[in-house]
Amino acid sequence: MSTARSQVERASRRVAPGLEALARFGYASKGVVYGTIGVLALSLALGGGGATTDTKGALLRLQDLPAGSALLWLLVVGLGGYALWQLLRAVLDPEHQGTEAKGLVKRAGYLISGVVYLTLAVFSARVAAPGSASRAQNSEAQTASQVLELPGGQVLLGLAGVVLLAVAFRQFYNAYGARFMKHMAFTDVGAQYQGTLKRVGQVGVSARGLLLAIVGVFLLAAAWRNQASIVIGTSEALAWLREQPAGQFLLGAVALGTLCYGLWCVIQALYRRIKVMD
Repeated sequence: MSTARSQVERASRRVAPGLEALARFGYASKGVVYGTIGVLALSLALGGGGATTDTKGALLRLQDLPAGSALLWLLVVGLGGYALWQLLRAVLDPEHQGTEAKGLVKRAGYLISGVVYLTLAVFSARVAAPGSASRAQNSEAQTASQVLELPGGQVLLGLAGVVLLAVAFRQFYNAYGARFMKHMAFTDVGAQYQGTLKRVGQVGVSARGLLLAIVGVFLLAAAWRNQASIVIGTSEALAWLREQPAGQFLLGAVALGTLCYGLWCVIQALYRRIKVMD
């Protein structure tokens, strides 16, 4: 096992500059996806004929743009690069999270993120090939139904809800104290602009945390009632906000925050400290 790890580390050192560039392209690609979600939701809130959607739905919308297929193939590379970066963070631990409980939890999160974005990269490739992919309506509920059929399915679904709420709380915590700034290197950015970029990050990360919290609460409700149809994703969470009192305002605010999150991903592509290896 240690020999295999050493081989991976040596290979990573040889290609570290390329991996860093790929990781940065990955952050930018992630920003395009979330920016699309934010723009569509904001357009809907303003009465411009937009829609609520999620990451897969955003990719399907991007396919409809001029040269959409070419853009999607670029996103395949970018999302795959982001997935690889997350997997490297999990396995090689270049940021020295360590093997204590806190560090292992973070690295497990990177691993899950890597798998999620690798899946999204594959989906983008399927969308780029005309007519080969579609977005199932509320696929989260379908997945939840499969989980509930497993032994202890309600417990598993409830744990998923708890994990999402914990991640959401962490997002709020990071946003409030702008703790994400320790990963940034704004060496060539004036102090006044650094403050603006920090605010963009705080708004974006907060909006992302809110959506995760809503999804997490619905997961807990589904587990409690043993009813998979309750489970929602990002698209349904945005739609749920719109149905609340002052829903257009709520949707607009969270949509703007999601757009900021996409912009923050692009800012990370430019200024984040990315250390692939020591």
